[in-house]
Amino acid sequence: MRIHLLKLTIILSLGISFAIYSLNGSTARAFSGGPDPSLTGAPGELTCSSCHGGGPTGGTLSINLPANYSPNQEITLTVTLAQQNRQRYGFQLTAIDDGGKRAGDLTPSDNRTQTQLNTVSGNERQYINHTSAGNTPVTAGQGSWTFRWKAPAQSVGRVTFYVAGNAANGNLTTTGDTIYTINQSIQPAPTLSALATVSAASFAPGAPLAANQIVAGFGTGLSANIVPATTVPLPTQLDGTTIGVRDSGGVERPAGLFFVAPNQVNYLIPAATALGAATITVRRNGVDTAQGTATIEAVAPGLFSANANGQGVAAAVLFRRRGMVDTFEPIAQFNSTVGRFEPLEIDMGPETDVVFLIAFGAGFRGLSAQTAATATIGGTAAPVGAAIAAPGFEGLDQANIAIPRSLIGRKVVDVILTVDGKPSNTVQISIK
Repeated sequence: MRIHLLKLTIILSLGISFAIYSLNGSTARAFSGGPDPSLTGAPGELTCSSCHGGGPTGGTLSINLPANYSPNQEITLTVTLAQQNRQRYGFQLTAIDDGGKRAGDLTPSDNRTQTQLNTVSGNERQYINHTSAGNTPVTAGQGSWTFRWKAPAQSVGRVTFYVAGNAANGNLTTTGDTIYTINQSIQPAPTLSALATVSAASFAPGAPLAANQIVAGFGTGLSANIVPATTVPLPTQLDGTTIGVRDSGGVERPAGLFFVAPNQVNYLIPAATALGAATITVRRNGVDTAQGTATIEAVAPGLFSANANGQGVAAAVLFRRRGMVDTFEPIAQFNSTVGRFEPLEIDMGPETDVVFLIAFGAGFRGLSAQTAATATIGGTAAPVGAAIAAPGFEGLDQANIAIPRSLIGRKVVDVILTVDGKPSNTVQISIK
């Protein structure tokens, strides 16, 4: 009987010793290699204060979270825990939707963070927390961890980030540490209205655009009022509306604005926009309201029409040199009965007259060489004297096209400009 009691005493003593070791061994040393999962204070979870506590207060825990997210957007986040006279810092974070489910993917950026999974109330959750290398201060009195969060592939509504932080005294026990918890939410970005951008000269839908080209964007909610620009250089903000053009290289530049209205904005594609796919975003008072895409090419020739729809009589003037005298003549007149411009007949004059059509357009100043610009009038080849930027007007180009005398008497004829093999829209003139 005594032997049995002795054995029982030894077993109990060993059990007590094991318990004491477990409470004071490496597992309880402020989780220096990272805490167990599900300690962020999110619904259904405990916090690190279930083990740690007793330390002084006065610190702060924060996360740099933007207001909105878009599907599949990658956002770099930083959690910062600041408290003076602390030796070690740790944290744990999870991101969940309003149903308590994992929302998006957390990815370490360096060896200071690591991820793990756990199930809470039947829902899988992902956690990111410090590593052994990541519990050291980044500066005196502060721990900090940077990592990436990729938003879900589709909107899941509000996403809340739950964070727990431990400002530890480094005494290798759970006593004297201070636990902080915060939660912060991010909402899905508002649905943007579609923005369709076309050449303000040709209005050809879906056609490529060029840098330094005047364009027109169509959508809804683009501006509160109708406001034209009144200064040069062009303003980049009118009535609270701005436009950003992000090119294929990922660089966004502000666009100069000619005019804004609730359903239309006329603007200038920035000069340095790289070739390739571009994303165009309209913002009202800093908030994205409409977005669209465009393909940027070296040239995208378009000719303006007098009726501002890319059709009918050209927006042009006639240049005539007779002897030593140069004159400019209109080629269109407004018909108030039908409410549109119609062509005026061009009198070619005597054979000694030099007659050029100065046609205004956009999107062709970037041509590879002047010889790369050709034109036809009424199907007849018409020499192009120059295809250049029109002096004194932002984004406006001009083509000086000689009118062949063989067209005398043809009346209304089509004019087409071709630059680097790309034809413009068709406009018209009338030849007496």
